[in-house]
Amino acid sequence: MPLQAVLFDLDNTLFDHHGSASAGLAGFLQHLGRTPSRELERSWFEIEQRNYSRFLGGEFSFHEQRRERLRQFLPLAGDSIPRSDATLDTLFAFYLESYEQAWAAFPDAVPALQHLRSIGIPAGVITNGNHQQQASKIRRIGLERLIDRVFSSELTGFAKPDARAFLLPCGSMGLEPAATVYVGDNYLTDIAGARNAGLRAIHLKREGCQTPESIGSLEEVTKLTSIEAAN
Repeated sequence: MPLQAVLFDLDNTLFDHHGSASAGLAGFLQHLGRTPSRELERSWFEIEQRNYSRFLGGEFSFHEQRRERLRQFLPLAGDSIPRSDATLDTLFAFYLESYEQAWAAFPDAVPALQHLRSIGIPAGVITNGNHQQQASKIRRIGLERLIDRVFSSELTGFAKPDARAFLLPCGSMGLEPAATVYVGDNYLTDIAGARNAGLRAIHLKREGCQTPESIGSLEEVTKLTSIEAAN
């Protein structure tokens, strides 16, 4: 079946979330008067992942998961936990400002999306999270003009790896799942989820050893789609 579209994960696939969050944390720790360390950075990302999953599962609101992250992280940084939500929100705003200032697309994102546009293949994004924030990332990092549709878990009501998180976007764009490629960095959430929904999935593994079913950069997407378009 001819290729109809390529859909992408956002964070750590098109958008460098890890790099941006690392910069955001460094700015936040500076505001607290603390020295950044690998241990604190590792703890920050573990706490982020744990509580963001609870948000996606409906246990927390988007803003409450931010507060909970600070409740768990601040003692590790040697700070006390504020009693009020308002104070927690003010503190998180310092992190958010540094994080947003560091927002950036991976260098291979624009070329890959430009290539798809040039050969007439639609591109979309399926991402877990708050729709406003995810759409803001896409706009701020210069990808908005190259992406046809953006589907967040907040918008569709289903978070990856739920098959409906993939099938609803396909239906909305008039795509056959078997004729749609999905590219993502998380094997369980992105690859297994997409394949269970009937899409063709490509695992993006930017660091470490690639496997026969993974790619090291989005440049490989350009090569693969060029071959398909020529057939």
